[in-house]
Amino acid sequence: MAPSTGKTRRLEIGLLLCSQFPVGDDAAARFDEQLEQVRFVRDAGFDAVFASQHYLAHPFQYLHPIPVLSRVLAEAGDMRIGTSIALLALPSPVDIAEQLATLDVMSGGRLTVGVGLGYRDVEFDAFGIPEDGRLRRFLDNLDVVRQLWSQDEVTFHAQHVGLDKVPIALRPVQRPHPPIWMAGSTDAAIRRAARRGVPWIAAAAHVDDTYLRHQVKVYRDACQEFGHELDLPMAQEIYVAPTEEQALSVVRRSLSLKYQAYRQWGQDSILPDDQSFDVEFDELRQGRFIIGDPAQCTERILGLLDDVGPTHLILRMQWPGMPQDEVLANMRLFTTEVMPALERARGKDRP
Repeated sequence: MAPSTGKTRRLEIGLLLCSQFPVGDDAAARFDEQLEQVRFVRDAGFDAVFASQHYLAHPFQYLHPIPVLSRVLAEAGDMRIGTSIALLALPSPVDIAEQLATLDVMSGGRLTVGVGLGYRDVEFDAFGIPEDGRLRRFLDNLDVVRQLWSQDEVTFHAQHVGLDKVPIALRPVQRPHPPIWMAGSTDAAIRRAARRGVPWIAAAAHVDDTYLRHQVKVYRDACQEFGHELDLPMAQEIYVAPTEEQALSVVRRSLSLKYQAYRQWGQDSILPDDQSFDVEFDELRQGRFIIGDPAQCTERILGLLDDVGPTHLILRMQWPGMPQDEVLANMRLFTTEVMPALERARGKDRP
């Protein structure tokens, strides 16, 4: 169960853009539709919009988060923007630190940086990173980025980066730096985030309820062990329709396509066998996704709040190949029926 703090904390809700389009689709047209989605959730009172990252992402075209978020800024209003996630082991830490600092400056200090190690051999091979050096490079890059954002002078030497008393000029608006969140699926990765005092992003759609509770317990136990009180951002897949049958008829193909690709990429290979994506959709969705009518989706979210206590809910509301009218129908029902029901149930009005 989520720990009691004696008061109800306001849940922050963000949109995770589906920047993945089937090969051959018109990516420019699909991106224009994403900007319409951003305007919709901005006007509906969402708190943030996020973009994710992969390279060489066949069978999808995959737009990259920093340029996407740079354009989204013009539509975002007061919403925060964020990466969920950026693959921090791959680029030069100096390059990614300065690009993200630039984005924080452009946003007026509204950037959240979600980072992850990644798991796809094709990406690491393309960047020339051997298997035995991946985690070390990720952690080194994280340390370098944080130092470049917060120190006046940086000295850091590793195989892929050398800084010797380098004075720093470009800084983010947020001090000491933008919030950093860390993704990870294994117990070791979850503990690593807590040990470093970095909120862990729970990928709730990738595991069933039982295993999610296990992961959150690992995280909260580690936070207590290392003396940190940290947020719990949580990513989820959601589709709301007038009936559960209608919701399933809409999402079955696109969500199945998405998780088939995840399976091919090996996303579930580091999880226990009983969390495999290699099952039929009706079995896969059980205890993972939020799909149904407004009352079912509200009950499911309230159950997550009571059970594991996320502080941020990052919602993916579209999957590759889903047409815009179906996406906007999902958003309308979520914002007009689910969000008000959540507010009433928690006794807390959104500002």
